[in-house]
Amino acid sequence: MSKNKKLILIVCMLTIISLSACSSTTSPSFGPIKDEDFQAIISNSILENDEEIIFYSRAIWFANKNGFKFFPAGKKSRKGVFICTERAIYFSEWKAKKYIPVYTANYAEISEHRLAANELFGRLVVKAQNYNSFEILGVSGPDLPNKEETEVAYEIIQSQK
Repeated sequence: MSKNKKLILIVCMLTIISLSACSSTTSPSFGPIKDEDFQAIISNSILENDEEIIFYSRAIWFANKNGFKFFPAGKKSRKGVFICTERAIYFSEWKAKKYIPVYTANYAEISEHRLAANELFGRLVVKAQNYNSFEILGVSGPDLPNKEETEVAYEIIQSQK
C-alpha cells in the first residue's frame, strides 16, 4: 500500500472515531430533550420568573405557515422543542449547548389556534400576529408527527386562553 493510501485510510479512521466519540443521546437539532434534567436545562435557557413547564415535545416549526400550505422556494422548516408553560408557548432550538427561543407567544397574544390534519399528519396552527404551524413529534420515537401529542398541546393552549 502506498504512503498516500495509508495516509487517507488513517485520516478516514480518525474521522470516524472522532464522529462516533461526539455522538450521544443528544440530538444536534432537538437537544437533550430525553435527558433526566431536561426541565432544568430548558428553565435555565429560556424561562422567566420560575414558569412551570406544562408540556414539551420535539417539534418542527413552519414559520409563517397556516396548516399544510406549501413552502415557497427557499423556505425551510426548523427542528427544535415546542414548550407550553403556564404563561406562553415557546419554540426553541438547541445551539451552543443551550436552548435559544426563536418563537414565543403569550396566551393572551394568541388570537387563533386550531388543529390542521390530513390522513397522515397533524399540525398545531397558532396565530399571534402571523400564522405559525408546528408538527409535534413526541419526546421520543421517529421524526414523524404524533397526532395524540399534537392534540394535548392544542388542549393546553385552549385551557390557558
